[in-house]
Amino acid sequence: MSLKKLDIISRKKICEQIGISRDTIRNWIEKRDFPKPLKSSGRDPLFQLKEVNEWFLKHGENNEN
Repeated sequence: MSLKKLDIISRKKICEQIGISRDTIRNWIEKRDFPKPLKSSGRDPLFQLKEVNEWFLKHGENNEN
């Protein structure tokens, strides 16, 4: 039996990689249909990497608040 690889990314890592704040991610979740974090992912929410990548492909790189 093999374990499925977990492809996740933390909110902190997303913010660091694209130069945005935590508040920006919160706004995107509320207003721009950004993927919601995994349930029970703690203080630094975790996101499905595939969902985040698909969102950026759909919305392009020009993603201001």
